[in-house]
Amino acid sequence: MNTRKISLDKAVVIMIVLCCLFAELVQGTALSVMIPGNVIPAACTLLLAAVFLRLMYLHKKGRLTEEAAVFAIILAGMLLHCCYVLCTGLHDRQHDEGTFTGRGDALVNPGHLGYIEYIYKFHRLPDINPYELFSYYHPPVHYILAAVWVTLQTAAGMAEEAAFENIQVLTLFYSGLFMLLSYRILKKAGAKGSGLYAGLVLLTMHPALTLMSGSVNNDMLSLVLLACCVLFTLCYIRERTLSNLVLIALSIGIGMLCKLNSAAMAFPVGLIFLIDLTEVVKKGDRKVILARVKNYALFGVIAAVTGLSWIVRNLVKFGELSGVPAPPVDSVMYTGDYSLWARLGIPAVSQWHFDFPFHPLSGDVIHNTWVILLQTSLFGEIYPAETTAIPLMLCRIVYVAAAVFAVLSAGWLLYLQCRKFTGRLQTAKTDAVFVVAGYLFYLCGYVAFILKYPYTCSSDFRYAFLCLVYLAIGLGDGDRYCPDNAKAAAAFRIVRAGVWICMFLTTIIYMIWQWDGTI
Repeated sequence: MNTRKISLDKAVVIMIVLCCLFAELVQGTALSVMIPGNVIPAACTLLLAAVFLRLMYLHKKGRLTEEAAVFAIILAGMLLHCCYVLCTGLHDRQHDEGTFTGRGDALVNPGHLGYIEYIYKFHRLPDINPYELFSYYHPPVHYILAAVWVTLQTAAGMAEEAAFENIQVLTLFYSGLFMLLSYRILKKAGAKGSGLYAGLVLLTMHPALTLMSGSVNNDMLSLVLLACCVLFTLCYIRERTLSNLVLIALSIGIGMLCKLNSAAMAFPVGLIFLIDLTEVVKKGDRKVILARVKNYALFGVIAAVTGLSWIVRNLVKFGELSGVPAPPVDSVMYTGDYSLWARLGIPAVSQWHFDFPFHPLSGDVIHNTWVILLQTSLFGEIYPAETTAIPLMLCRIVYVAAAVFAVLSAGWLLYLQCRKFTGRLQTAKTDAVFVVAGYLFYLCGYVAFILKYPYTCSSDFRYAFLCLVYLAIGLGDGDRYCPDNAKAAAAFRIVRAGVWICMFLTTIIYMIWQWDGTI
């Protein structure tokens, strides 16, 4: 069995690399400009249809294995992401991307592209106050890797403009790694059958992941490191080894060097450590207790030294504490003038804007966090005013369906984690504590961020994407905890069907999307 798993991982990695090389070739040789705009989406649609028909054929013949299904799902995700990258320009649907001017001058440019360019151009971290230029306050790991990637491409003879465009290939690669990690997380949590497939489809085909796969900022790499932390913690619950502990520490530490919100994982992970230490203390073996204390001390040193190094650097060198530069209060995105209930309470029907389910950025138009969360999870921060009738109808349908099944999925997750406590397996109970604590704490951290920075952009779904991983774990648990309960089994079938419908409809929408920002 282990051999099949390894071969599946290798096959998936090879497929991810080949998709990235294809994207690199097309964009690096300007073929994406020469190819008519509708050819790439049409070809991708045909390939997705071929993958689906192949799965149906194998299923009908009784030859559909888990490995084949998983490979096909991740392949479908990579095809969708590859299509998005090839059809999306460097400045399309980005967040604070800024600009670059290349090595031909000594200009220091703002934004994520400017940050990457600084390291690429001057071969060092910015030696200016990180709060003097927008986006420079972010920790440097993603920007170093992106600068190295641009350098390698230009050294191979690629033009700078194409090399910077191909930063998207790097984030495309990260999205592939995340999908593979998602499968590993679900398997480690015990997912199987239709629950495994539904959870994996939710993560691989979700439109928010598609948007991040073509981004140039640090969101995608940060999500990969958060997924690593979830996976290694699940591994530690099953095997309390020092190596798993070190991997968790490095995931959090390096994650904080990519994006500081990775520190939010410290609470659910710390809770697992506390449970473990309590169990060890109860047994009374002093040697084991001492060994655990030493291991947790080592964990703290690794995570703190790695994760806090950027904060300490800026504090010592510039006297700056970590934070996010906020827009002015007269910004169109400011929502601080509205009450907490208006921003975080249950939205009224009129606030959902079912007639046109897109995010206009204006806090006066939409200021409820949950409405913005759902809109940006499906369509990002865009407002395609020229949307035509049939695509708009599809967007409305998936918007309503996503709202319903998002609530049902959250309830389903909490229900199943509670059911784990009725069994005898301690591992399942510890899993439940970790999953519920991780989901609720990350969601609370998202709310705290919105309260501190009351702007519509703060409510973007990309800041809460990790919650989707926990919802996928809930879906993965469906086939294990429902067979003995007819009502629960029926509820699982409804939630599972809702996920398939939503992902199917959003895939159609993104395939007919005109990548200049209209539908």
